[in-house]
Amino acid sequence: MTTKPNGFSRRALLKWLAGLSAIGALSSLLYRSRRPAATGESPHIISRSEWGAEDPDPSLRDEQGPELFNTVVVHHSALPRTDGPREIQAGHMHGRGFLDIGYHFVIDDRGYIYEGRSLAVHGAHASGHNAGTLGIVLLGNFEETEPTPGQLASLKSLIRYLVGKHPLTHLAGHRDFQPGKTVCPGRNLAARLPRLAAESGLKFGTDGYVGPEPASTTPALTQRVAPASPAPNANTR
Repeated sequence: MTTKPNGFSRRALLKWLAGLSAIGALSSLLYRSRRPAATGESPHIISRSEWGAEDPDPSLRDEQGPELFNTVVVHHSALPRTDGPREIQAGHMHGRGFLDIGYHFVIDDRGYIYEGRSLAVHGAHASGHNAGTLGIVLLGNFEETEPTPGQLASLKSLIRYLVGKHPLTHLAGHRDFQPGKTVCPGRNLAARLPRLAAESGLKFGTDGYVGPEPASTTPALTQRVAPASPAPNANTR
């Protein structure tokens, strides 16, 4: 009786190779699921030209932004979800005297991310704390409703991307910088921020804020601020 060692060897070899392939695929999957998201991977960001932004008002001069961003400040728009970046920009420029939209990024209820104010200049989103803070606003009023899953996913993705691009150390809500003066970003979003900070490798709170450098001998470029102040506990800005 003859044996077929070659056939047996081929079967064993094929099984061994299949096992290696499965292990390799599993290892790749585990790597992708565990690696940090802040690896410079950019989410899709709708440009200003794509959403029809107005050009900044040339009659106004804003503070330049040489200070490094250290804190992400999260906001809600406190407006109907249908009011998007164009409506916010119009309100800021023509209603409040800003040179441009005050936020650096806008996220709508579908999770679409919009480019806002240039990162080369300070924002106008956290009065008295605009130097070194990066402003992100989610459309909606989160005192009354919940942020959508798409908004939360995009916020997380955007923050992790920004962590890979800037020396960010902290994340906070607008109200953390101005307690008693605003409820922004609304209780239903604010409650999620400590966990979001931890998942993004950031500390939660305002302790990382570093104010602007003392004025230099070069002429300062300042933002015109509307004279009216928001009422206590206002949801806006």
